[in-house]
Parts: sequence; C-alpha cells; structure tokens
Amino acid sequence: MISLPEMPARVARLPKSDRGYPVPWFVQWFKDGQPCATGEGEPDFRVIGRTKIWTAHAQSRCWVCGGTLGVHRIYTIGTMCVVNRVTSEPPSHRDCAEFAAQACPFLTNPREKRDLKDLPEGRSIAGIHLDRNPGAVCLYETRQAKAFKAGDGYLFRLGEPERVDWYARGRTATREEILDSIASGLPLLSALAEKDGPDEVLLLAQMTSAAMQLLPAA
Repeated sequence: MISLPEMPARVARLPKSDRGYPVPWFVQWFKDGQPCATGEGEPDFRVIGRTKIWTAHAQSRCWVCGGTLGVHRIYTIGTMCVVNRVTSEPPSHRDCAEFAAQACPFLTNPREKRDLKDLPEGRSIAGIHLDRNPGAVCLYETRQAKAFKAGDGYLFRLGEPERVDWYARGRTATREEILDSIASGLPLLSALAEKDGPDEVLLLAQMTSAAMQLLPAA
C-alpha cells in the first residue's frame, strides 16, 4: 500500500493507477500499445497526451486535475526553469501543484531518474529538455506567462513571480538543497549559452542573479 499526503478533492476524483496513484489529467493512457481514452487501458505517466498542452493553455485547464483555473496559476518547475523562466508544462491550481510536489515519486526522490525505456514512438518534448532530476522544485506563481511555438510544440515564457515556494523530498526545501540543484544544473545551461556567444553568456549570468533573489534566506 502506497502512502500519499491528503489529496485535494479535485485530485481525489482522478482515476487511479493499479498502485493507487491518482493519474494526472495530462497523462496518456494506452491499450494494446495504442493511445486510448482516459480510464481505459493503462496510464503511462511518462507520456503527455498529444493535445493536452495546447488544450490546457487554450481552455485554462489545470495540468494536474484538468479543472478550470482561476487567477492563481502555479507552474511546477525545476531550478533551471526558474533561471531561464521557460517551461514546457502549463500551470496548475495551487493545491494540485502542492500535492504533486509532495507525492510525485520523481519530484520527491532526488535519486529517481527518468525512465526512458520502451517509450512509445512519436513522443516529443518542445525545446531542449534536461533529462535530470532537479532535486528541488519550485512552485512559481505568475499571471504573465506567454505561450510560444518551439518546433512542433509549445513552451511557456514566465513573467515576474508573485510568489515562489520551494520543495525537496516532499517538504519545504532548504536553501542548501536549492543551491545544490542550481550548481548541478547550471553547467548544462552554460554550455548552451557558450555555443550562442558572449551575449547569451552575459544574459544567463543576469538571469541566474535574478533567480538567486528568489531563494529563501536560510
């Protein structure tokens, strides 16, 4: 029997996996190896439903529960997304985002790695994706996000935050845990910036400095 924090009502209404995990709205379900309707077959938590990103954006739906969002929109992002203020996933309700930060195995266990084995064909993620466990995650609230085209998909450019909350291991993150996550991820962004020239290197330094102002004092 798995142990989960108390579920918000809208999360509790989601279908459950065989292990008892609520299946987020964005997850694609499969039957006989082919995509099928939600609740049929088996969910693959690694795969985003083909139209879910744009549907969530266009219809203001919560990424976790699929319900309608209000004015408070929280993006659950890793530290490098806090630095460059770009993410591939739409926002959620606050209680849905908090539940995910406390219950998702990938977000709560820094040693958990992405399982890329036997992924369905055609799976793609917009932009340049860092396949690492960030170790610390930020609940980033902003009303100023804008979607933009990136290859065959969409990304979201985040504006100034109204509020940030940091999590690690399913609880409030320490400043040291957040700094460790930044230190381990920044070389990946730095390598990309260096390929694009001095201006991008300078911009990354400025963005990193801005992100550091969002960390807890201690």
